[in-house]
Amino acid sequence: MKIEDILPSPVSNQEAFILDHGKTNENGSLKYKDDMTSYGWNIKRFNKLHEGAYVLNRHPGKITKDRKFEIYSGGYVKNITEPDDNGNVIATITHAFTFATPLKQGESLLENFKWDSKKKKEGSWEHFWNQYGMNSISMKDFWALVKGQNCVPFDESAINDNKEDNLTDSEIQELEDEDEPTSGFEITVVENDGSSRREKYGYTRIARKIDFTKVQRAKNKTGKIGEFIILDMLTKKANQKGLKIPEQVSVTRGDGLGYDILAFDAVGNEIHIEVKTSIRKQADGFDITDNEVKESLVENSNYKIYRIYDLNIKTCKCKLKIYDGPIIEESFKLVPTSYKLYQK
Repeated sequence: MKIEDILPSPVSNQEAFILDHGKTNENGSLKYKDDMTSYGWNIKRFNKLHEGAYVLNRHPGKITKDRKFEIYSGGYVKNITEPDDNGNVIATITHAFTFATPLKQGESLLENFKWDSKKKKEGSWEHFWNQYGMNSISMKDFWALVKGQNCVPFDESAINDNKEDNLTDSEIQELEDEDEPTSGFEITVVENDGSSRREKYGYTRIARKIDFTKVQRAKNKTGKIGEFIILDMLTKKANQKGLKIPEQVSVTRGDGLGYDILAFDAVGNEIHIEVKTSIRKQADGFDITDNEVKESLVENSNYKIYRIYDLNIKTCKCKLKIYDGPIIEESFKLVPTSYKLYQK
């Protein structure tokens, strides 16, 4: 996922900070056990951090193995406790994430970075970081550091805010009640280079194709909607180009194949298409099964994932990104979200 997809939308007068972590107690243990979701300080020494701020977390060089600092994670200040008798407070950090690749001292991004809010000596970081471990930076600096950076959500707030939400019952009812649609789905196809193009497809009335009683009992109501959007799109293309008509194998043959739609290229070769659908606004970070990964690895398998996201039933709009298999480490990062436990 991208960092901009994790954080809440910015507001006017948005603040941003880089916070130092690694403070220890006298016994050498971390002062705050979970430094990803909390941060503590004394307001008598420094008190510029406020609720609603974006934060990045930094490990000073004195606690890293290579003695070089790194900016490794971040989040959003949801709330700050009332100060105790000595002025100590703790901030709760939500929407927490870790950088897929930390920003490290010595690497080009940081060494060549043009700071808007701070002054840096050329070739040196001496006296750059605040001695109290809280560095206020401009929003220009913040976005220049994080924009487009891949990250992994850390806490439940980030995951829940971006989960694979289902259609609501009212949205399902709207489709059932609709007589004849006046327009088709407008699909914005997002390329890997960041460019996009829009394609508009009329559709055979979706409500007539789906058994909504079964859909409402299904765990993910959006899944079948997405399959029908892609099936309709591919069928129209096949008719236009004289190709073999695609088959929705998830319905005709069952769900255990590792893909949903069987399509064909110009010479009749099979294309195995898994459809992933969500109302989320970002493409990456969706669930995939072990069976789907294995199917993508089958020799000579032309495997693709058609990712429908930002799906809006009311406006009949969605975005589409196509991932080409196989699903291997060189091309994708798989993050485990659950395990099965067996006693030895």
